[in-house]
Amino acid sequence: MSKKRRTDLTICFKEFAAFIEASYRTIRFSSVLCFTSATLVGAILTGSLIDSKIVWLLLFSASSTTFAFVVNDLSDAELDRSAGVLRNSVSTGELSSRRCVLLALFFLFVSLASLPFMSFQNQLLGLVVIFLYFTYSWLVRAKARPVLDILYHGLCLAILATMGYLGYRSFNFTCLLLASLIFLLSATSQILQEIRDYETDIKMVKTTVTLLGKRLSLIICLAFWVFAFAIFILLLFYGAIPLEILLLSPLAYFIVAPFIRTIHNEEYEDNMLRKIKETRLILIATLLAFITLYHLI
Repeated sequence: MSKKRRTDLTICFKEFAAFIEASYRTIRFSSVLCFTSATLVGAILTGSLIDSKIVWLLLFSASSTTFAFVVNDLSDAELDRSAGVLRNSVSTGELSSRRCVLLALFFLFVSLASLPFMSFQNQLLGLVVIFLYFTYSWLVRAKARPVLDILYHGLCLAILATMGYLGYRSFNFTCLLLASLIFLLSATSQILQEIRDYETDIKMVKTTVTLLGKRLSLIICLAFWVFAFAIFILLLFYGAIPLEILLLSPLAYFIVAPFIRTIHNEEYEDNMLRKIKETRLILIATLLAFITLYHLI
């Protein structure tokens, strides 16, 4: 192999590696896992035997959520660049707009391709999710509209959980409670993200947090947690969640404590967001493992 040939291959490999790294940052793997876990929880809580249908449900959940994140980075690129916040790969120039569009179209195709393997109800819900994901960043641009930003984020995860449940059972009160619980947790997550972006957003866009302020937004987060806890108790009462899961209740401290501390001391805000982000995957994995083992034993 000639020296020029080896050099060309090296350059191609480096470009490909850079593309993969930039794409990975855009995809936000840990967040995709969180979204996809909502679908898995919905399926597990039916108490039914999980079969191959879960593959298509999880594939749709992961690919549609990835589509949402890629589209979001594409829509935010110019805004982030103008604000000097080079947080995503498109705004930094590591991932070109053209490649980002192709990436979004790929995951959109995977999402749509998985829908025919689901029930008619879930096909419709899947289309609704894709519509919400797209209009969150474009057209309606719900992410820059107070209240709508929270509703969209909450609805998307609630629908994903509902799809997991409907994959194995028909819609019932338990499914409604589960969707409501996921909605509140997802809405809380969105508020926290907006608190993180407050200094940038207040100069460029309107969000629920820029409208209400940080302290009031944190208080709303706590209120959402109280409602979520009430729904959780109802799920225990209806037998959808095993009573033994209360053994894991002390883990809630790692989420609630940072909220309360930040309400009293805004200087703790950065630590709060970091601590919650560090623990959320561990908490989700622990809960999933517990619920799965309970239904298998």
